[in-house]
Amino acid sequence: MTSTAPSNVNKPSIGEALRERRGYHGWTLADVAAKTGMSKSTLSKIENDLISPSYQSILQLCAGLGIEIGDLVSGSGAKGEEVRKLTGRRSISRDGTGLVMGDDNFTYTYVCTDIAHKRIIPMMIDVRARSINEVGGLWNHVGEEYLYVLEGSIELQTELYEPTILEKGDSAYFDSTMGHAYLSTGEFPAKLLVMCSSATPNLAQTLREVLSDRLGKRVKKNTT
Repeated sequence: MTSTAPSNVNKPSIGEALRERRGYHGWTLADVAAKTGMSKSTLSKIENDLISPSYQSILQLCAGLGIEIGDLVSGSGAKGEEVRKLTGRRSISRDGTGLVMGDDNFTYTYVCTDIAHKRIIPMMIDVRARSINEVGGLWNHVGEEYLYVLEGSIELQTELYEPTILEKGDSAYFDSTMGHAYLSTGEFPAKLLVMCSSATPNLAQTLREVLSDRLGKRVKKNTT
């Protein structure tokens, strides 16, 4: 009987995907080791398929390199090759999980990070900054942005409009190539649901790279 099961022959391994991404960025094993906190020996073994990384190791790689889990486990590579169109995609994020980046002024928690090549990037933002000087001025990035105030209140500052106060339950949608900033105005830090959207390939990685530079590359992984 002829088997009709789908073949995985052409599906790149996690090691191959990691090696391609490292080569694309011109990173050495030492560079990746410094970014992820993993040893060069372990990384070399992963790249050469001598060991299979644990789920925790995959999370550690993704947090350190600023990529999504799907970028490794789907073998999507880093060269922008054509990606097979998928239907029925779904991702669930549990309370207290996500890729976390932050400093004294903000905490960004990226959720649903296991799907690569999303055109909508959802995140939760805790806003503690209270002045524009604290955040280093307005900043901008590709795409459009939607925010909904879950807790507290903020002042939304944008490049072309007067500052406006948004309370719990208020929302805003704007062109995020326009300079913008969120400042807490309540007694306690504000919490926002924010969604960024763009047709830019690898939007999630682009946003995290911009944010990582702005935050001084303080990245951590929260899986509690």
